[in-house]
Amino acid sequence: MLGRLQGLFKRESAADASPLTPELRPLRGRVRLPWDGGPAQLRVGDRELRLYPDTGLGAQRRGGPRDWILLDPEHYFSEIAGFARIAAGETLLLGRENEHCDQIFGFSRTVRRRHVHIENRRGELIVAPLDPEASTEISLLDDQREASKFLTQRLENLDRVCELFGGPLELLSPGEALASVAQVNALLSGEGYRRPNADGRPGGLLDLPNRPTPVIIGDLHARVDNLLKVLSENCLLESLERGTAYLLFLGDAVHSEEDSELAEMDSSLLMLDLIFKLKIEFPNSVFYLRGNHDSFDEAVAKGGVCQGVLLRQRALELRGHEYVDELTRFFEHLPYVAKTKRFIACHAAPTRSEVPMQMLVDIQKYPGVAHEITWNRLKRPNRPAGYTKGSVKRFRSSLGVAKHTPFIVGHSHITPEGTVWTDVGGIRQHHVLTCSNLHNLAIFVRLNGEMTPLEYLAEPLLALANERAASGDVSDLPARPAAASQAASSGSAEPLDAAHV
Repeated sequence: MLGRLQGLFKRESAADASPLTPELRPLRGRVRLPWDGGPAQLRVGDRELRLYPDTGLGAQRRGGPRDWILLDPEHYFSEIAGFARIAAGETLLLGRENEHCDQIFGFSRTVRRRHVHIENRRGELIVAPLDPEASTEISLLDDQREASKFLTQRLENLDRVCELFGGPLELLSPGEALASVAQVNALLSGEGYRRPNADGRPGGLLDLPNRPTPVIIGDLHARVDNLLKVLSENCLLESLERGTAYLLFLGDAVHSEEDSELAEMDSSLLMLDLIFKLKIEFPNSVFYLRGNHDSFDEAVAKGGVCQGVLLRQRALELRGHEYVDELTRFFEHLPYVAKTKRFIACHAAPTRSEVPMQMLVDIQKYPGVAHEITWNRLKRPNRPAGYTKGSVKRFRSSLGVAKHTPFIVGHSHITPEGTVWTDVGGIRQHHVLTCSNLHNLAIFVRLNGEMTPLEYLAEPLLALANERAASGDVSDLPARPAAASQAASSGSAEPLDAAHV
């Protein structure tokens, strides 16, 4: 998946490979990197890359996945950047022939088409050259500060989340929760990038800028750990502060999909508390599209459990009528569709027929259109009213974008396992993703001009974050830039540095 190429040459025993040393040396033959041997640096052509074992921050994965992460340190620790994951039992062709790797790293011609082969054997990496004429060097990463940087950055980001939340990630008090959702509703009433509807209010279409890096999050369904995973990775929070990236939620952050948790609503309320804090902190860099679960409607149900009704009951019990009224307003004031010249997105589906763009702006007047966008799925033999390749084509036309503009949705699980599915239904640049799985999740980001999926392993980060926040065992965090703080407090509709719009 995602461009990984398997079985490129004859398998040999790991014992035949020599161990890595701290001394940078040409890669002439096969070398071995044990799981507990620490990270390594790898120079291919003019690029320095690093290999880190993905040990995780939460409970140690004893007997679990022993994945490795390949990244470019020049970019990964300072901006939104991609990485290549090498799972146990998988191999990676490193070179321009691997389109996914080339899309992530943007290789120059100094990197050969088939440069290096990397195999993960139950956590032990075997690294071998593929082109004897290519420039390749490898060593253990001996600098302890650099060696720990991968995990240190994650911890700092996790601490930053607690800092902006105001302490441990626990359900807010009724007063705090009410103030938070009311503040978010005030922001939505004047939200930047929303085309005004016929009443002069922010409409159903979110017209986002092209330059900042989009980070698109699919259905979370109350998996707070999975949102923390996204927020703790990469330089997302720092990029939000700088206005060089924005978060786009595709809806359905609430209501667990796990059979044993269908009626449990506290995690949904905590998820909303956290998203509202993000919106308040970064009012012009965090956006949320409406999904079919973003409602108190009795039709919102799973496994016979009326989750919409139960969410209202629990919110009323914990926080009172005024909070429920404000949360109802939040759901009703959300946009339904996001567009840029480089991608379009909604929660579930395009309209089956072409509609004027203004109809999407005035979507509150067209409940049938709203229902399609939030509830429909791809056409199947058991779903004759589903959308088709023609529907996607007409939706792109409705939004005035090019015919192969990436179209990204959540809502559906195309297969029982998986997190991201590309070119779904044989429709070019039509992608589905989810962030609600127990063991893994996926997001979309734009890398080197292309919308690219990144996959993460899920971790129990909520408990870790709260343990650190309660004990005071947090990183020494630098103050946020003054400009970011002012933008957050003012709610200004001029979010992003003008150079990035």
